[in-house]
Amino acid sequence: MGVRTVAVRVAIVTLAAAAAVWTACGYGAVYVGGGSMAPALAKGDFVVVRRGVCGVREGDVVLVAKEGWPSGVLHRVVAVNTDDTLVLQGDANPTADRDPARPESVVGVVSCVVPTGRVLAAVEGARR
Repeated sequence: MGVRTVAVRVAIVTLAAAAAVWTACGYGAVYVGGGSMAPALAKGDFVVVRRGVCGVREGDVVLVAKEGWPSGVLHRVVAVNTDDTLVLQGDANPTADRDPARPESVVGVVSCVVPTGRVLAAVEGARR
């Protein structure tokens, strides 16, 4: 077995172990699938989400479970209503979402963004 093969296997095992620990600690991840959060998030960015609704406040970007969207929707909290529902809006959208999000629909709060979408866009632009 070559050094390269061993290195790839070690990298895969290390990433799998990190993912298991990460999941056990209450985190998840999702890729940004659209442009409603531009310029903060670009299509293809990798977003780390701290699971749960605890501590959500105005200005946070949340991942919300929404019918018809298998991975959920990432939008910013623009207001917290007195009944604890959240008024959400994509940064690129001119108006807030029609229906407030119920706390139980919040999958989690964005804690980290890996700008993979921007990197892919830059590479694609360089090819042209």
